[in-house]
Amino acid sequence: MKKMVLLYHFSQDRLQGIRRSLLPLRVLAREVPPEDYAQPIGALVEAEGFQRTEAAAAETFDEEMLVMYGFNSADLDIFLKMLRKNGVGRIALKAVVTKTNIHWSSTELYRAVRADHEAMQHQQKS
Repeated sequence: MKKMVLLYHFSQDRLQGIRRSLLPLRVLAREVPPEDYAQPIGALVEAEGFQRTEAAAAETFDEEMLVMYGFNSADLDIFLKMLRKNGVGRIALKAVVTKTNIHWSSTELYRAVRADHEAMQHQQKS
């Protein structure tokens, strides 16, 4: 399984920092354009058994989101440390591709990650 990061709505400066942070891991970074939001996450990360579909256009979103594929816990630790080291700053919406969400579209994944983020923020305030 190759490792990949899907990137949504990052500024050029932040993209450069993310790419620098991925160098030690030799991970491919792929910016996902809105016209691909209806594609299954599995197709976007080129997972075995997944293909692009002729899906209708999906609802778009405009927040930054980062999706990691093929990462183990050590990779994740290194990547998060490198993000801090390279001055990327906080990325609120992050996800790891799972057996469940690999079938979802980018829009479906965004909704789930956004809901989880809001729930965590609410819990921290309580």
